[in-house]
Amino acid sequence: MSRSPHLGLAYLVASQAQKEVTHNEALNDLDCLAQLCVLDRSLNAPPASPEEGAAYIVGSSPTGAWEGKANQIALYYAGWRFKEPDAGWLAFVQDEGKVFVFSGTEWEPLAAAYGQASTTWNPGTLVNGAGVTSSAIAVAGAAFGDFVQVAAPYDLQGALASAYVSAAGSVKIRVQNQTGASVSLAEGLWRVRVQKA
Repeated sequence: MSRSPHLGLAYLVASQAQKEVTHNEALNDLDCLAQLCVLDRSLNAPPASPEEGAAYIVGSSPTGAWEGKANQIALYYAGWRFKEPDAGWLAFVQDEGKVFVFSGTEWEPLAAAYGQASTTWNPGTLVNGAGVTSSAIAVAGAAFGDFVQVAAPYDLQGALASAYVSAAGSVKIRVQNQTGASVSLAEGLWRVRVQKA
């Protein structure tokens, strides 16, 4: 029977008896795969009493009804159905609270689009027109051209805070006082987030 190229949904064919069966099976597959959310990605044996509509990523050493289905999506609709993922498929894994992507051979955590770090820093007292720069803060993967955000731990009293990539894997915070008066800033936990350009 012909199937759709990406999700493997069964097509209806001319003069097919019980077309509703094929159609409903395709709807069940689409219901699960369109916003793929699985309960677990490491089980090797199917659960004894799965709920209708439950989905799993089959573990690396499957047994029983899952034998030979490693890394496939196991769907339960009055019995087990399996979908072989294509490279690029995404799945939210509920028990880990993370999104995984299928590389073509295995499921890998989806890399965060940003890196983040924090540092305890005391900018001190800044007279009008003065500025101060923090020590380097390690942020894995930070590179020139990335966007950097900074979160101050308190009211900056009108002073401006910015952050930038100072070297590969490193970020600095800069506080500049242009308020027209002195500003005294205390020690606090500063946070930075680097977003890949």
